[in-house]
Amino acid sequence: MTFLPLSYAARPPRLVVVAPQGDDWVRWAAAALARLSKVWGCSGSVVLPAEAIEHPALQRCLTRLQSDHVVPYVPSWDTADEITPGLIEGLLARHVIPDEAAREEFERSVRKESWNAPVVAEAEAAATALRSRLAVNQREDFLHVHHLFDADDDHSLTPLASVATAPLIGVPKSLVTTAASLAYAMHVGVQETLLEGLVESRQWLEAAARRDESPLLGDFHPAAGPDALAMMSHQAGLCVQVRRGYQPAQATMVLGDRPEDFALAQVLRQLHDSVVWLPGDEVSLASFWLFDRGHRMEKLKATSASLTPDEVQERIDGLWDRRGYRMIEPAEEERPYTVVDPWDLDLRGRSMVVLQTAWEQPRSLPASVTSDGSLDAALALAAEVPPGLDAAKHRWQVTLTCTDHPLPPLPQLTGSALITADQNPWQTFVRAADGGITYWSHRFDFVPSGASLAGTLAAPKLAWPGIGKILEQATEASGTRLRPSAAGKRAAITERLLGSRKALEALAASPGWSVLRRFLPDESRADLPGDSWWKLKSAVVLSWEAITAHEQAEWDAAARRAQADEWTSQGVLRRGLVLGCGHCPIFEFYPLAEISQDYRCRRCGGGNSLVQDRWKPFGEPRWFYDLHPAVLELIANDGDVPLLATQYLRSQPWARPALVGEEFELLRDGSPFVEIDFAIATTDELWLGEAKKTDSLAENPRARRREADKLIEGCIAVGASGLVLATAQPAWAAVTVDALREQAASCRNAGRPVPRIQLLTDLRGKPKLSQL
Repeated sequence: MTFLPLSYAARPPRLVVVAPQGDDWVRWAAAALARLSKVWGCSGSVVLPAEAIEHPALQRCLTRLQSDHVVPYVPSWDTADEITPGLIEGLLARHVIPDEAAREEFERSVRKESWNAPVVAEAEAAATALRSRLAVNQREDFLHVHHLFDADDDHSLTPLASVATAPLIGVPKSLVTTAASLAYAMHVGVQETLLEGLVESRQWLEAAARRDESPLLGDFHPAAGPDALAMMSHQAGLCVQVRRGYQPAQATMVLGDRPEDFALAQVLRQLHDSVVWLPGDEVSLASFWLFDRGHRMEKLKATSASLTPDEVQERIDGLWDRRGYRMIEPAEEERPYTVVDPWDLDLRGRSMVVLQTAWEQPRSLPASVTSDGSLDAALALAAEVPPGLDAAKHRWQVTLTCTDHPLPPLPQLTGSALITADQNPWQTFVRAADGGITYWSHRFDFVPSGASLAGTLAAPKLAWPGIGKILEQATEASGTRLRPSAAGKRAAITERLLGSRKALEALAASPGWSVLRRFLPDESRADLPGDSWWKLKSAVVLSWEAITAHEQAEWDAAARRAQADEWTSQGVLRRGLVLGCGHCPIFEFYPLAEISQDYRCRRCGGGNSLVQDRWKPFGEPRWFYDLHPAVLELIANDGDVPLLATQYLRSQPWARPALVGEEFELLRDGSPFVEIDFAIATTDELWLGEAKKTDSLAENPRARRREADKLIEGCIAVGASGLVLATAQPAWAAVTVDALREQAASCRNAGRPVPRIQLLTDLRGKPKLSQL
C-alpha cells in the first residue's frame, strides 16, 4: 500500500461544437457561437464547421485539445429563417390554416422546433465521426451530451448566466455576417442582441488583432457598464486559464478565409498564448498589435489550413511591409515572424480552464501497487461541491492529477481502464485527460428520487495504469498485440533486482557498468592481477582484487566496496568460491548459499570435501563474484544504450514526470512486425524509441526504408505521437536521416498520421536531442 498524492481541480466541460456549414458558413458558425456563448465553459470550447473537421491540419490540434464533449449544433427554425429568410413563410404557405390566431400559434411553435435539414444531418454525422475518433462523451452506445440546441434546456450543461456574477456582453449576432467579423467575435462571444449598422472589414480585423482589448465591444453595448465582461472571457465563468508542462509562450497568426482556417484558429486559441485569425489582408494600423507581442514570446508563427507556405509568406510579408510604424531603417529590420506548416506547430504543454476557487487542491488516497506498476485506489475520493457552484443547478468536471504517475491523454484510456475492478463502470464518464483522470461530477447511473447530495455526485474508485497496461490498452483497438521481447525481459529482471527503472538507468550511466562488462566472456582482462579472475566453462568470475584493479579514477575503493556489497544483497552479484571436483577435471563457481564442508560436483555429482585441493587459487580460498545471467546478457547486448536514452529523456522538461517501459514487440496476425526499444508516457503524450550503438537503421537503402516504416507503423498502432531515434554515435548517418524524412513524407502524402521524430545522439558522451 502507498498513499497517492493528488491535485484536485474542478472545471467547466470543454466542448467541440460542430456547426452546419452550408453555403453561408460564416452565419452558421456565428449562430453556433451564439449558442455556445450561453454555456458555462464556452471560453475553453470551440466551434468547428462540419466539413473542416476532417482537414489534416486539424488532426493533431483536436487531439491535443482533449475535449470532454463533441456535439452537433442543432438550430431552431427561427435561427434557420434568420440565415435563410423565407423558410418559415414557405412552410406556412404549405399548410392551410384559415384562423389567424391558430396561424400565429403554429408559427410560434415552429420557430422553437429543431430544423432537421440535410445540412444539420451532415453536422450530426461529422460530430459522430469525430466523437468516435477522439473517444469522448460516450460509453458504448450511450451519449452523455447529445447536442447543443437553440431552445434546449439541457441540465447536462450549465448556463453561463447561472454562474456569472457580472453583466455579460458579446458581438450582436446580426452583425456577424463576414469572416472578418467572425474573426473578432470568436474571441469575445456572440449575443442574440439585434443591432443595425455597418462595421468596416478593416475595423473588424483591427479588433481581432487586439482581441478583447478592443473598444469595439464597448461601442456595441454603451449601457453595459464598466463591470461587464465578454462572454468568452474566462472571468465571465469565474474561471482562470492555467498552463502545464513545458510550453514556451507562443503567438500565432492564422491566415486564409476558408472554414478550415477558422477551425484551426479556434483550436489553436485554446493551445497557444495569443492567436489571431486574419481572413483578409487589408489590415494596416492593426499590424502593430500583430507583431508587437512583447519579449516573452518567440517569433510570431504564421500558418494556414488553406494556403500554401509560399502564399502565407507572401501575405504576411505584405502585412509587415504595410504596417503603420517604423522602429528602424528597413535595411536593418529583422522580421519578427516565421511561416510554419500546421503539421509543424509546437503543441507542447497543455492548457486548462479551471474554476478559480477550486484548482490545485491537494488530496490523498490510499492505493495498492500491483506488480506491473499500476495503482488501484483503495477508497473513492469523497464527492464535494466546489465553492461557488450548486450541485442542484450546475455540472462540472473533476480532474485529478498525480505528479508521480502521469497518464497520457490516449483515447483508449477510458472507462474500465481507469477504474478498479469492484467499481460500477456506469457511475460516471471517466477518461484520461490533462495528465491525469477526469470524470463528470454527477452520477450517470440510477439515482433514486430524493437522493442525498452525496448520492447524486460521482465518487468512483480510480486506477492509474502502469506503462505496460497503457500500451496494452492502446494496442487493443488497432488489431495489434504486445508482448515483451527477450531484451525487455532481461531489463525487467534487472529492474526488479535493483528496485526501479531509474536505478537501472543510473547503473548504465555509472562507473559500475564498465566494471560489470569485465564479466563478459570476450572482454579483455590483461590488466588485472593474476589469479584475480577465472574464465570457467559456465561464466567469468572476478575477485575483489580484480574489481579494485579496474581503472576508474572517479570511483574510489570505499565506493566500490559499498557498491559490491549492495549488488550482492540485491542479487546482481553472487559471492562464492571457485571449487574443483576430485572425480572429474572441472572447476565451477559455487554461490555462498550452496557451500558447506561437503558438496557435490555440478557436472558429475561426485561427493567432495572442502579441502585445499578443491579450491582456486592455491592457499586459503578467495571470494569470487559471479554476475546474474540476465544482467550479463543485458550488458552483452549493449543494454546501456536504451537505458541512457530514457535517462536523458527524463531530464527534459516535457518528460518530467514520465513512465518508462522496457523493450517489447508488436504482433499483427500473431507475427511480430516491429520491435520497440523503449516507451515513455508523459502527461501530454506517448513516445516510442529505437536505440542503437551504430549510426544506421540498416545496411542498405531498401532495408533502411523498411525499418523506418515499421517504426512509424508501430507508433500509429499504439497511438504514440512521437518517435525517438537514439544512438551512441556522435550523429546519425545522413542516409538514415534521409530515409526517415522520405518515409515521413510518404506517410503524410498518403494521409496517414506521422509521429514527430526526434534524433538523440552521443549517448555515451554528451547527449544531444534535435528535431528531424
